[in-house]
Amino acid sequence: MNPLIQLVAFFVSIPARIRGMRFGRGSIIAPGYDWLFEQLKNIQIGNNCRIGKNAWVHTIGDGVITIGHGTNIGRYATIGALSSVVIGNDCLLSFGVTILDHDHEFNKIDTPPIKSGLTKPKDVVIEDDCFIGAHAFILKGVCLGKHCIVGANSVVTKSFPDYSIIAGNPADLIRNIK
Repeated sequence: MNPLIQLVAFFVSIPARIRGMRFGRGSIIAPGYDWLFEQLKNIQIGNNCRIGKNAWVHTIGDGVITIGHGTNIGRYATIGALSSVVIGNDCLLSFGVTILDHDHEFNKIDTPPIKSGLTKPKDVVIEDDCFIGAHAFILKGVCLGKHCIVGANSVVTKSFPDYSIIAGNPADLIRNIK
């Protein structure tokens, strides 16, 4: 990486580092992330990762986010963990991807959803070498096996094995690569 870009990236990441985010060697987060009002502790980013401009990566309570080596996350991505979100090595998440291990509670009819709290989280695991298309949603409890491909605008509500190509709302198996 260009030394000047590396220096600028380091300065941009200082607020996240102060708030507890841990970066591996050669990893960067682009400007525009929310560091002032979000919890960034328990976020571990591997080596040589890129997180795009205006990404919203945050933990809640004791939530943990782990991003593997060589993973690239596009602009305007949202990743939130109340329990655990694990993204493997060499994954590519396009712009506007959302990954959450929890939902907002909405079944309390006497309480507005904004005051109802969050549902019980279920861990999310995205294994190595996955590609998540633009504006896809990966919801709580999902495990995507190695080298899964998720089509743009898909809503993934269930788990899929290695080498699956999935798309749709809700996402379904299109075919297997292998």
